[in-house]
Amino acid sequence: MRAMKHSAPLPGVFRMLFWAGIAMSVIMASGARADYRDSVPVLRIGIVETHLAAVPPPKLEAIRAAFASALRIPVEIIRMGSYAALIDAHASGRVGYAIHSTRSFAATEAVCGCVRAFRTPVATDGSTGFRSVLVVRDSVNNQVSDLKIAYSREDSVSGWQIPQQAIKTGGLDAPRMVRGGSVASVIALYKAGEVDGFFGWIPDRPGDSGSGVTELFGGWNRSAIEGADPLRMLWSSQRIPYGPHAVLRTLPDDLVEALGAFLDQMPASAPGLLDIFEPVHGGGYVVADPEDYRNIRGLVEILPSGDAAALPAQ
Repeated sequence: MRAMKHSAPLPGVFRMLFWAGIAMSVIMASGARADYRDSVPVLRIGIVETHLAAVPPPKLEAIRAAFASALRIPVEIIRMGSYAALIDAHASGRVGYAIHSTRSFAATEAVCGCVRAFRTPVATDGSTGFRSVLVVRDSVNNQVSDLKIAYSREDSVSGWQIPQQAIKTGGLDAPRMVRGGSVASVIALYKAGEVDGFFGWIPDRPGDSGSGVTELFGGWNRSAIEGADPLRMLWSSQRIPYGPHAVLRTLPDDLVEALGAFLDQMPASAPGLLDIFEPVHGGGYVVADPEDYRNIRGLVEILPSGDAAALPAQ
């Protein structure tokens, strides 16, 4: 009888435990169903006008609708007039996802530390980046400091910004620089014998042992270059990745994963959409390596004053 008296309250305890278990199951089930759609009411994608220069509004709407369908949340595509505007919009959080140039991403990260690259575009030749190179006449044996070297413009990443960074850090001696104004003018100066060489860029492919001078400027104007004196490569920079697709660090991880999966599938599932969305680099995407983009931080330090309106990839 004593044992029965002590055990009488147990049914009430069991009922409490039972309902507590039910409540916990509901909470856990609710948590399992929770995803970015519960916390992100709309995804705003920032793209610079020049990236979509040839994209009419109906095709832009097709891009927006494809993202909205894949993510199952409302999507807005916001066209920016310049990379300066894109930097400001991303750093301030007015857009959550943006397609950057190499330098605009570096500048945004420097401004706020609030963005992360999650995909790098792949060019049709398989390259995911490029290297700045110094090429000279094969017959030249002088010290770099004694050479006359042409470059295109001060806003060129490969022709000016990266070489200046290397000179500043002691990785390259400073030659006598000759401004050409354009790549075509640089080649013309070289063909005319007015300079000993010039700065340019070559594609960089994963696992590639290195592109040669035949791929200068991505192979553009190859016949004009080959018609001049033979060239040899005197200096090459570290790999510079193409401008990334980047998101705010505050976006949920599962949304970033969904975005990555959508981009990864685009070449096979919607090649026409890829041609619209990625008109320059049409080879798809690879997962971005954060270390690659750490290597470009020095570019921000040498941006000319006020030069944020036009930040080309190379």
